[in-house]
Amino acid sequence: MKQKLFSTTAITWSLLISTSLVLGACGRAPAAQIATRIPATAVPATPTTVVASVALPTLAVTAPPPAQITTATPAVAVIPVVYQIDPTQSSASFSINESLFGEPKTVVGMTSDLQGVITVTAGNPAGTQIGAIRINARELHTDEEMRDRALRMFILETSKDEYQFVTFEPTQIDGLAAQIKNGEPISISVTGNLKIRGVVKPVTFAVSVTPKGDAELSGVAHATITRTDFELSIPKVPGVADVTDEIGLEFAFVAKKQ
Repeated sequence: MKQKLFSTTAITWSLLISTSLVLGACGRAPAAQIATRIPATAVPATPTTVVASVALPTLAVTAPPPAQITTATPAVAVIPVVYQIDPTQSSASFSINESLFGEPKTVVGMTSDLQGVITVTAGNPAGTQIGAIRINARELHTDEEMRDRALRMFILETSKDEYQFVTFEPTQIDGLAAQIKNGEPISISVTGNLKIRGVVKPVTFAVSVTPKGDAELSGVAHATITRTDFELSIPKVPGVADVTDEIGLEFAFVAKKQ
């Protein structure tokens, strides 16, 4: 009895195992085999667009010329500055050599009674103008009162109103630079008409002038003239001899801004 049961059970397990193997084999069929069973669906090919390469002509592009920009230069204000000669700090003088009782002597006559105007244009030193310089020659003084009287009565005749003043009227200025530095002396020459006792002659002064800011000008001018040119004679005086023909002129000035 036991032997039959064992045989029946063995057969049953054998059938179960065989069935499982068959089902497993069917469930794990290779993809290649499955694919052969399903007919492939035809997929239409996507059309390819072909773009033809066309060579374009090269265009020459000429850059426009740079714009001409004109910058307007601002106008510079031309302002004349007037300087008045300060007689308290200025002087006009002459010097002449003579022999006094056999000894050489330099005679100097001087006055501070003078006036004049200098006009300087800001930014244009070359446009400087010098007005007439007027000197009260009646106030010339030397170291001798007797000589002073001789000047007034006989030599310059300044006791006469028409000869009281010696004047110098500038007509030309040479040597002015385009730029002037404050505090630095400038060497120029000033030519003009010098009038002494009614006689007028052209004379050139060598001038050194120094600007002091825009408030003041200072300087000195020198020239040499002759008594012959201006018809100046020396009266005979005891002890005085060998009076030179040449006369040195000097004009030292300080001019202040007005």
